[in-house]
Amino acid sequence: MKWRTKWILAIMLTIGVIGVAKLEEAGVIRQPVTQYVTSGKDFMVMKKWVVSFFNDTQDDKIVVTAELNPEEPFSAYESMQPYKDGVIVSYTVPMAIEARGSGLIIFTGFTRRSGKTVTVLYDDGDEVTYGYVGEFSKLPYTTVKKGDTLALMDEGAIYLMVKRDGKKLDASLLSTYLSGVEE
Repeated sequence: MKWRTKWILAIMLTIGVIGVAKLEEAGVIRQPVTQYVTSGKDFMVMKKWVVSFFNDTQDDKIVVTAELNPEEPFSAYESMQPYKDGVIVSYTVPMAIEARGSGLIIFTGFTRRSGKTVTVLYDDGDEVTYGYVGEFSKLPYTTVKKGDTLALMDEGAIYLMVKRDGKKLDASLLSTYLSGVEE
């Protein structure tokens, strides 16, 4: 529709609603017609119908193509300090702890060393322990695949320990492990 036709229809509809309201006030129309037009779902339907005349959304869409490359959430940490056999990594925002690959959750529970803890044995042989998590998302002995949420971390810090080939990785190597760079 052309813009003139749209405006004429909108003005006629408005005049019709106002005219019916005035006739109802004068007692000419005894049915409560304006109640249906000015409140509830009917009003919203009418409003959307009128707005649809003026919104030409065909030209508003822009098609963009890009390669989706999500950032590794652990790569943007604030600080990292050695702690026991792993590290304490601090963050300023809460985040989901996601599986780095396919594997099996071998422990969810509470330990004195790392509070609420999730340990995952990945198919590549790495055993990763995430401690000081806020909320568990998976039960023990649950299989996971890359991207599955293991737990939710509150704002603050998380304990991380990685065992590779049965040996705990040195704290100095964990920064490259967190960045997603394979050794």
